[in-house]
Amino acid sequence: MNQPKKAYSLLTAIAMIIGIVVGSGIYFKADDILTYTGGSLALGLLVLAIGASNIVFGSLSLSEYAKLDSSSGGVPAYMDRFINSHLAAGYGWFLAFAMMPSVAAVVAWASAIYTGVLFSWKMDLTQQVLLGTAYILLFFGLNVLSRVLGGYFQTLTMLIKMVPLLLIVVIGLFWSAPHPATPAGLTVIEPSSVGWGWLSALVPLAFAYEGWNYVVTIAPELKHPKRDLIRAFIIGPIIILATYLLFFYGLVHILGPSFVLSTGDQAITYALTSLLGDRAGNLILVVVIISMLGVLNGVLLAGMRMPQAMAEKGMLPKGRLENIHPKYQVSVWAALLFTAVTLGWMLIHYLTQHFQVMGKGDVSEITIVFNYLFYIVLYLHVIKLNREGIATNRFTSVFSPMMGILGAAMVVLGSLLASPQSTLFFGCICVLVVTTGWYYSYKHQQVMKK
Repeated sequence: MNQPKKAYSLLTAIAMIIGIVVGSGIYFKADDILTYTGGSLALGLLVLAIGASNIVFGSLSLSEYAKLDSSSGGVPAYMDRFINSHLAAGYGWFLAFAMMPSVAAVVAWASAIYTGVLFSWKMDLTQQVLLGTAYILLFFGLNVLSRVLGGYFQTLTMLIKMVPLLLIVVIGLFWSAPHPATPAGLTVIEPSSVGWGWLSALVPLAFAYEGWNYVVTIAPELKHPKRDLIRAFIIGPIIILATYLLFFYGLVHILGPSFVLSTGDQAITYALTSLLGDRAGNLILVVVIISMLGVLNGVLLAGMRMPQAMAEKGMLPKGRLENIHPKYQVSVWAALLFTAVTLGWMLIHYLTQHFQVMGKGDVSEITIVFNYLFYIVLYLHVIKLNREGIATNRFTSVFSPMMGILGAAMVVLGSLLASPQSTLFFGCICVLVVTTGWYYSYKHQQVMKK
């Protein structure tokens, strides 16, 4: 039995987009964005708008594929059907073995950091990574033993996670009190001019916006896949755009640029306790942690389905990976494989953080930036579909992909400006993964011809 039952609605699809995108990056990347913009609120808002345009125009572009194909496999399936099967296999390997597991590992680690803040645990990097590993194993079990429960958790966390964001949005718009003083013991960092260096802010921002296209992995399990995918691609990004712009403005308006720059990842905690007091602030911090775990759940929910869909299309060995368990309605072996790779990336993340290889960044940022190169390929082909008369809406098949290409190019440029050596080194690792997937697909095709 390899066809899962249709269990998800439009609300789940929207919740998956918002649930994966909103809830981790915006909390612990806001200070990075402000750092790269030199503490400029205006430039920070501009960067957020550019990032939002990437997913708005990207979603509209991919909706052209969704109209034509709602099968399993997500974006690699689009590439397989419309562009090149070997490239699709390479991209599938990249998503399943590099980008998605690296994102899951970093989100789990960040969730552990905020858990430590909540309980006033003085955790070192090793303890943070161990707790993050426990979170990964927890949500692996949840999504294997009950996929419906995993879907409910995704919808619930989408609603819960908006609470602290909307709180800062509403209060920040009307905030008139003076900015708080930087806590004792911290180095005060003042705003400064950065020239064109603000483009580097697009790198941490890429993490804050990542995950908007993962919803296509559950397309076969949507009750009305073609209709609901397109609607989710439109509604989800618009909600994210408005939320991010207003949240960033509210956070900086309440605390001031210098305070955010000086406190770093803890800025959101200080903002909440300043508004509500320690007890209420801690309660909201619980909501923040739950929202971040919602991101982790969403990435795992999508990622654990990738190896099964790839095996089904010959991008990975068939057999155990391909078979969907009749009781759990997922491929248990595919879920195990993805989880094991995620734990491997957690180890890589630990080593890069321990030896400070990435500076303020992390390994997931490089894999996300590399992913934008594939977006460019996908967007170019949407334009080709328009010229062939297959995609007829000029806004979604010409203007949107052109804007998506421009935005993707800016993200890649920003990464090279921020960390050229790390970008090139981990970029080579990504190329190796893609090449391996390409080669496997080529050899598999040769075997099938014999």
